[in-house]
Amino acid sequence: MTRPTSVPLPSLRLERSLLRAGHSMVGGVDEVGRGPLAGPIYVGLVVIIASTPTAPRGVRDSKLTKPAERTELAQLVKDWAWSTTASVDAQFIDRFGLTQALRECVNIAYGRAHREGMAPSVIILDGTHNFCDPDLPLSVVTRKNADQSASSVAAASIIAKVERDEFMRQQSIDFPDYGWERNSGYGTREHRNAIKRFGITKLHRSSFCH
Repeated sequence: MTRPTSVPLPSLRLERSLLRAGHSMVGGVDEVGRGPLAGPIYVGLVVIIASTPTAPRGVRDSKLTKPAERTELAQLVKDWAWSTTASVDAQFIDRFGLTQALRECVNIAYGRAHREGMAPSVIILDGTHNFCDPDLPLSVVTRKNADQSASSVAAASIIAKVERDEFMRQQSIDFPDYGWERNSGYGTREHRNAIKRFGITKLHRSSFCH
């Protein structure tokens, strides 16, 4: 019998190679919420320095973790390395589009890092599309499936996912008809049926709902 291929655990191999190349701080970036019909898009940023130890056990792409596990891992990530999240709302996405929304999120996160003396000189992005502002004073390394190979990117995906899901759970209190506490704003059958019945809210991306 052929055993199923397991996903290898991420490591700091790429981050440490960039540190050895002369970067004093390396940032891992990942986004959460590109596709939902409602809610903001979030970006996580995790900064690695030379003294950063191996990531806490269990840190991997947020899509491969369960909700309760992610919540615990998010706290471990915050204790392990400097990190932050940034978001922009549905109105921004409708007005400017996803690429500009992601760029704005990175700008916000980078600005926060800069103010706290933790601005990376290079960041690792999951995927092959560099959506960063070209005016930012940093280099960008794009890597397909970086959230599965680079610990900083996996950690960024976890903190972004946890914070976005919690935001949508809180919003579901005021908008209980859409099931956001279960679907996080994604286009499930339940959510689409609720839109047909009740219409869209201020948290919906109107350009996604037609």
